[in-house]
Amino acid sequence: MFRRWWFVTWLSERAPEQPGGGRPRRGADREPRRAGRGQRELVLREWEVLRERLARIAADRVTAAGELFRAAELTLAADESAAHRAYRQALEAYEAAGRLLDQSAADPHTDLPDLAAAVILAEQAVERLAAAHALHAGVRPEPAAVRCFYNPLHGPAEPADTKAKRRRRPTRTAREAAADRRPACPACRRAIIAGQTPDVLPALLPAKATDRRTGPLLVPYFTVPQQWSPWSATACGAYDPDTPSLVLRGAHRRHPPH
Repeated sequence: MFRRWWFVTWLSERAPEQPGGGRPRRGADREPRRAGRGQRELVLREWEVLRERLARIAADRVTAAGELFRAAELTLAADESAAHRAYRQALEAYEAAGRLLDQSAADPHTDLPDLAAAVILAEQAVERLAAAHALHAGVRPEPAAVRCFYNPLHGPAEPADTKAKRRRRPTRTAREAAADRRPACPACRRAIIAGQTPDVLPALLPAKATDRRTGPLLVPYFTVPQQWSPWSATACGAYDPDTPSLVLRGAHRRHPPH
């Protein structure tokens, strides 16, 4: 979704040395400071563009989920425990998605993974609502889709049985093994096998959170330390069924120093 990382490599390039190895010309010491300021502004501008785009997507998903809840009324009997559980999970996921969306509007430091979690929770609310209707109708619900670890906003990861067949092949390459290490959508898996970086979801690592005072930096969301982000180990909540309760009790609000 966010293949806009051309500037990360550019930011890491060192400034050219002075020709002749002599003393820098007058005012040259100011150039790194100006370059550093320009780099920081570029990163923040890129982050703001991505954040605005993802906020619109999250708002659309939450709105669509709310409309579906209103349209798909469901009256359950007292003995339909499985349907009641699925419906309660759907409501909690929807409420948590709305909570994240509201917080992003109020807090300018809300990062991209928080908004991605809002999208995921809204879509999971729709999945659980469909499961509740299926159980009410006496039909087995569709299994929940396993999301791509590298960018949980991508399409679902490849089915597990397809991976099992690949594992039985004796000619499986090292890159194929690396691609199977985590759930990946077909596009991300192809990128890994080709030796390329998959199209990961980025997160903003502020200057005070970096080892070098060159930040802020955009980094893969799963590289952010877990004490700063609850999303790095759970694919923005996609792999943790307790994510709605985590959000509703406010335990997700962990941020690196700004």
